[in-house]
Amino acid sequence: MADPGSPASPVDLDRVRTELAAQGHPWVTGENSMTILEEDQRRHRLGVPLPPEAERRELESTAKSLAQGEAARATAVSGAGAAAQFDSRNAGGGNYVTPVKDQGDCGSCVAFGTAATIETVAAFTRGQPGLQLDLSEAHLFYTHGANDGATCDTGWMPERALKFCHDVGITYEDYFPYSPRNRTGAKLNADWPNRLATTPSYAALTGNPAAMKEQLAARGALVACFLVYQDFFSYKTGVYRHVTGSLAGGHCVTLVGYDDTQGCWIAKNSWSANWGDGGFFRIAYGECGIETWQVEQVGAVNLRSWTGSTSVLGLWSNDQDRNTWAYLQNMGWLHLAADDEVINKAMLIELIAAKQGGRPVNAFNNNGTIIETYVF
Repeated sequence: MADPGSPASPVDLDRVRTELAAQGHPWVTGENSMTILEEDQRRHRLGVPLPPEAERRELESTAKSLAQGEAARATAVSGAGAAAQFDSRNAGGGNYVTPVKDQGDCGSCVAFGTAATIETVAAFTRGQPGLQLDLSEAHLFYTHGANDGATCDTGWMPERALKFCHDVGITYEDYFPYSPRNRTGAKLNADWPNRLATTPSYAALTGNPAAMKEQLAARGALVACFLVYQDFFSYKTGVYRHVTGSLAGGHCVTLVGYDDTQGCWIAKNSWSANWGDGGFFRIAYGECGIETWQVEQVGAVNLRSWTGSTSVLGLWSNDQDRNTWAYLQNMGWLHLAADDEVINKAMLIELIAAKQGGRPVNAFNNNGTIIETYVF
């Protein structure tokens, strides 16, 4: 293996195929959106600064020790009470994972891995697979990341990104659309505080595979970093294990599941749906420091925004003051709140009329509470 500090060789597909055959074909390689790029272009699709070599070797060694042998793997990776498999793309028949994106030639993978995790956690913890949430990687990286010293060439770290998501929040994609290196010159909409996602809680799970499984099953997604070797760029399908090639850099992705039968994590990447298995990949337990570099959980997600034109599908209330709820299409149950009982009843009457007349509504949702409505 080449020294990680030296220039890495380009992807050698023939060598990868030879090594895979020698190891019983654990996964499938092939040309894709990454292998057709030049070496420096591929490296620009990474974006997690590498730790010192001694630390890197230690995190890989620790990860390997967690997965040595079937008995050790069962002990290290199985969480108490956790199911043998979980995939938030098909959890209880619902898909809580947002579409795969493409970060392009910018080391902004941390923004994509973090935003995708927040999107899935928001939908999964609300029990709303139809939740239409598209967060702005541009706001997270070009604003918050820039304020933290991150650039497309330096990359960033998930714990730093989540601190900004906690302290400030990130707006939606339509308020600051992403382009690689912001070549379109998009700017942050001045109304962004009224279209915002925040993470009131987050925590590190690094080095704790059992807790990772438990939190995946409870919240739907995690942020994780791992070391990328040259053979990974040519991944097509199967359970990835590093077989050949030098170290290219560090990368951040969203974990959306696990499979004890195959002994792997299921991850969402940000290299477009033309890479890997529709933009996703499986990576073996203990590979490339996937559990031991930096793993972060998002405990909850608060959302603040106008719903846009939507339909009232259901209403509920009882004899308690201001205990009224509306079920809005793609949003689920939202509480109607107002300090004034008259205003609360006025909103309820408007929504009843909208439901009966099939008229669209636009409501301001402040983390599950409707504080203003428009009926068209």
